[in-house]
Amino acid sequence: MGEIKTIFWDLDHTLWDFERNSGEALQETLYGLDLVGRNGLEIDDFIARYHVINDRMWDEYRRGLIVKEDLRARRFDEALGLYGIKEDGLGERFATMYLDICPLKKNLFPGAEHVLEELSKKYPQYIITNGFSEVQAIKMDNDGLKPYICRTITSEEAGARKPSPRIFEYALSSVDCRADESIMIGDDIDNDVIAALNAGFARGIWFNPTDKKRDITDDRIIEIHSLIEILDIIS
Repeated sequence: MGEIKTIFWDLDHTLWDFERNSGEALQETLYGLDLVGRNGLEIDDFIARYHVINDRMWDEYRRGLIVKEDLRARRFDEALGLYGIKEDGLGERFATMYLDICPLKKNLFPGAEHVLEELSKKYPQYIITNGFSEVQAIKMDNDGLKPYICRTITSEEAGARKPSPRIFEYALSSVDCRADESIMIGDDIDNDVIAALNAGFARGIWFNPTDKKRDITDDRIIEIHSLIEILDIIS
């Protein structure tokens, strides 16, 4: 690997364990709104169905098909609607409670804090995220992240969302570093890794903990299945 001077990370699904944190927050919200058991709603089934809807709507948001306000409550209305639960304002109440709980969760992927600490001895580290600024700021108030991350760049701040090259160009300009001396680490090979390479980054690391199948022909991309492997790649 050529000389790398700056490391950029994705946040959700890469450092911050979204599935675990979201699952805990969804469970607490379902109990808080007395929805468990209503019309046959079971926690695990609801969470699985919700994540399908949430993933679809986040993809629509990235592509500019919906706006932040649509995403906020509609995903919960749709998930609850699968159980015939439809009440005016329920989706917004669900969103409010969930978003009050979820960002406070502290679960990181195994090895995240150790890897960040080791890399911080030599490299400045930054986050590039499509998440909403106010939510990501709360997530970053985490003892396993905060001491090692110099800055978090959000899509709202940049005025562009991954995979647009504009968010990467904005990040590079904001922290005054060169693309050809930077590496991007993320779980989404298209929106994080390939998008960064298209913006001129030297390398990309694809964090693939669930062993998704994808043929990789670009030798600038390195696939890993645990974060601790990064320490063998970036020295």
